[in-house]
Amino acid sequence: MVSTGIQDFGTPLLLEEHTSVTPPLTATSPPLCAACHSPNSPQRCSTCKSIHYCSAACQKADWALHRLLCKQHTKSSQPDSTYRRALYLQGEKGKPHFVWLKYGNDGLPLDKAKCFPSTPASEVKTIAFHNRYRPYWIQISYDSNQTRRELKGNGTVRQLLGTTTAEVELAWRGPLLVLAYSAEDGLSKPALDIDVDALGPLAEYLRLRAEYRGPVFVEQPQKRYTEEEWKEIISRAPKVTLMGVPR
Repeated sequence: MVSTGIQDFGTPLLLEEHTSVTPPLTATSPPLCAACHSPNSPQRCSTCKSIHYCSAACQKADWALHRLLCKQHTKSSQPDSTYRRALYLQGEKGKPHFVWLKYGNDGLPLDKAKCFPSTPASEVKTIAFHNRYRPYWIQISYDSNQTRRELKGNGTVRQLLGTTTAEVELAWRGPLLVLAYSAEDGLSKPALDIDVDALGPLAEYLRLRAEYRGPVFVEQPQKRYTEEEWKEIISRAPKVTLMGVPR
């Protein structure tokens, strides 16, 4: 499907401003099971050795996602120390795949534009979230289509989510570039090398934004609130926002 509509995912809210949240992992936290988030996760994938599981059952449950990047990871070599690995969801078709971006002294990628060959630089926007089961931020760059070009639905997202519904078809259009950043340093330093364990949280977030129209938060994963549930939460905290609109 094709649309000429503007694509804007806005600015997520901070859930911790409205209610208590579970503290996220830190860089020194032990790795959790990629499937069930158990802290007792002694098993690692024997191929990529970069993702942890608590049991063979959880590893099997996660395989449909993990197989998309597992072998790629073993063949992904850093060109030199100025490059960082990113994840690219190219667009119309194909699997997600790793790309290497070169960074300057200011911590910004120098060749990000290569992933958006048909997008004016001013129309590339970003949105970020922090999954509490991972010790890093995930940032998604996307085509905001401010000039209303014909922009096709992202077939890689459809494949990743295993669906062809109209919501997913039009929710994510054009290419997506996914980076990982230190939860402590943020954007002040170059991105981290994104790893295979980012794919699960990414897929969960892509599905959330495709299917859900309620308040969206930086802290993920999140509950899909009904309007009544959200009104109840913010009624206990004056001078906050309802669905992003000041009260």
